[in-house]
Amino acid sequence: MLVIILQLTLEVKSIVREVFESFNFHNESGLLQFWACSTDPDSEEIGCNLVLTDLTCNPTQDQGLEDYRKRCLEKQYPFIGIESGVGNWLAGRAAQTCIADHLTKHYVLRQEDQHSRDIGARGQLVLPVCFDEGAGNKLAGVIEYVTTVRKESYVEDFEQIHDFLKDMGLKSTYMGKTIKVVNGGHMIKFRLPLSAKFTDLLSEVTKRFADLEHKKFCVKYEDNKGIILPISSDEVLWGCMKDASSKGANFIKMHVSLEHVGC
Repeated sequence: MLVIILQLTLEVKSIVREVFESFNFHNESGLLQFWACSTDPDSEEIGCNLVLTDLTCNPTQDQGLEDYRKRCLEKQYPFIGIESGVGNWLAGRAAQTCIADHLTKHYVLRQEDQHSRDIGARGQLVLPVCFDEGAGNKLAGVIEYVTTVRKESYVEDFEQIHDFLKDMGLKSTYMGKTIKVVNGGHMIKFRLPLSAKFTDLLSEVTKRFADLEHKKFCVKYEDNKGIILPISSDEVLWGCMKDASSKGANFIKMHVSLEHVGC
């Protein structure tokens, strides 16, 4: 028999409830709900299940948002491992990557699945909630914010919740993307905030490919038209990140080239 241990302490429950009560919806319809991280003590797999809790806030009692929550409560969600396929389930992706993400009006659906059908035309923000354990983060769960209409951006909403959690002793990560970089047949992976600069990208690459430290190289990515473009400035990097977010990409794949080979 599968036994699930729900890692939701009274402290976490109290903090999340206070965050929901303090959140400014700006007189617009919206739904806040909390997915708690749970684990099977007998499993050797690394990962967790997300269980939708009774922590929720829908101040306008919007029926469409209530219907969405009801569908979430009725569904059976899979175990989220390091390499599990989570499709368009943003809450599952946030638990897997520990990176916040949002579903904006610029989002372009690449492949429909049940998660995208459930969310429909609504907007969405998800952010992991973590215990602060020194240099590491232990996942407590995921806060999901759903709006009836997709916004231009959910950065302001993210910062509001992020600051509430920080003030109350919990933490979240940043809004960003997983970056996969290929160099000479080897691939490395790291996370980069949406606010990262070009120098941050170069630093992360050279940190993992030590042989590049004293060489001149360039990093390229493939845009939404299939064109390979070099990343040479903050603006190009930010455009790359925005492009990936609009496509709902789980990660951004980049390639390294030495300058004498051709950039």
